[in-house]
Order: sequence, then structure tokens, then C-alpha cells
Amino acid sequence: MKFSKELKAGLIAIFAIISFTILFQFMKGKNIFSTDNQYYIKYDNVEGLAKSNPVSINGLRVGQVSEIKPVPTASGDIHFVVQITVDDKFEFTKNSNVEIFEPGLMSGKELRINLAKGNVLAKDGDTLKGNFQLSMLNSLASQVGPVKDQVSSVLSKLDSTMVSANKLVDEQNRQQIKVLLANLNQTVSAFKVTADQTNRMLANNEAGVKSVVDNANKTLVSTKATVDKFGNVADNVDVKKLNSAIENLSTTADKLNSVIAGIQNGEGSLGKLTKDEDLYNNLNKTSSNLNALIEDLKANPKRYINISVFGKK
Repeated sequence: MKFSKELKAGLIAIFAIISFTILFQFMKGKNIFSTDNQYYIKYDNVEGLAKSNPVSINGLRVGQVSEIKPVPTASGDIHFVVQITVDDKFEFTKNSNVEIFEPGLMSGKELRINLAKGNVLAKDGDTLKGNFQLSMLNSLASQVGPVKDQVSSVLSKLDSTMVSANKLVDEQNRQQIKVLLANLNQTVSAFKVTADQTNRMLANNEAGVKSVVDNANKTLVSTKATVDKFGNVADNVDVKKLNSAIENLSTTADKLNSVIAGIQNGEGSLGKLTKDEDLYNNLNKTSSNLNALIEDLKANPKRYINISVFGKK
């Protein structure tokens, strides 16, 4: 069977077009003959993400970004639906999320599947959860922003403080500060002179100071000897005999108190003498009569005494 030149040219052209399409898709990283799974993720921001960007699991490339579609919302905002193609050999749960991240400062955005535990596996056509991680530069910018604001605030406060300090330290205050420093220098100089005089005085009276110190040492030695003697005397005291004497003194005091109590109660001769009024009165009367008799005897001795001399009365 013979083909015409036109048919051969047409077949060659079709084959070239198909080959170019396959090569083009292969250069984009897409295999048109594969049976990979398709997944969809919704993002509010896909900054830096583009088609054919790799999709990885734990650092291993397992697919690529197939398509990014902007979808308007009812509120007037817009979100993006990203379609990814993942090799069907890799399975993961539907709870896993797909995160946009930047692996390095000079590299573009990529997607990675953060695996999560679960019982339901993701299937072809499922919609997965999306997540967005700030790049290093954006993260640094977000941290530098507040620091810059704080530095600006501190600088403004410092500027106002310096202005206030300049107002405070006017020409009059500067003169007063100079006078104060001069007085302080004079005080320091006077103190130095006094210290020098004190040192010289101590040097001249070194012998007297030494004598005072020696006397103090002797006094301390004498005091120590006295304390030691007192300690020896205290050690030589017979504590048992001292306690016995104290107990005897206490017993004697108790007996004396008992005797005094008996006298007060009228017990015994002394008690009766102090408590019996009739006996007291009789003793008083007897004493009075005896005194009267003695007085009469002194006045009239002849009435009571007869002296016989040579046979006469």
C-alpha cells in the first residue's frame, strides 16, 4: 500500500504536533499519561505561588501545582482554588493540610502536605485544608515593624528629654554648677589637708598610741584572770551543802512563822499573856501595888524593919 506525499506530510505534521505537546507538558513537569490524583485547596492568598511549583511530603517531591483559579465571593472579596496533582502511590488522611511555604530566601513558593492522623484517606477530587506560612523576609518585616515603632517612640521621648534638659541647664544654672564644683574641690582639698595632719599627728604620737594599746591589752588580761578566778570559786562551791543550808533556813522560818501564829492565836503562856486582858489587868494592878509598897518602904522603913541593937528593938 502506497501513501501519497500529502498523506505522509500530514502524518508527519500530526506526529510532530503530538510530540511537541508531550514534550512541552513534560518540560512543565506534567506527565499526561499518568493516573495521579487531583486535590483542591482554597486560599485567601497565594503570594508567589505559580503553576508547576512542586508539592512535597516531608521534603520529597510527590506532585505539582496544576492550576490556580481566582473565585470571587458574595461579599466582593476573592479567594483562590489551587489544584494539585499528587502521585497516587502516596496516601494520606483527609485531615492533612497543604501549606504554602518558602524553602529559602532565593527560592520560590512551594506546597507541602503536613500529614495528620485520621481514619479517612483523601481521595481523588477531595478538597483539603489550606495553610499559609510567612516567608523569612515577611516574618522579619513583621517583627521589625513593632521594633521600629518602639525605637521611634524611644527616640521621640529622648528628644523631648534632651530639650527639657537644655531648658533646665540654662546659663544661670551652669554658673551655679561651676560654683558648686569649685566648692566641692575646695572641700576635697581641705579634707586632704586634714587627713595629712591626722597622719602626721598619729606618727608623732605613735609611742603614746602604742602605750594606750598596751594598757588596754593589760586590762583585758587582768579582766580575764579575774573571770577565771571567779569561775574557779564557783566551781569549788559545794552546791549540795548550799542547798541543805537553804532548806534548813526555810524550815527555821516556817517554825518561826508557826510560833508567831500561835502567839497571835493565844496559844501558850506568851499567847495567853498577849491575848488575856484580865491577866494583863491583874499584872498591871500587882505591879502598881508593888510599886506603892516599895515607895512606902522607902518612906517608912521603920514600919517594916525593926533593928535590935544591944537587946533593944
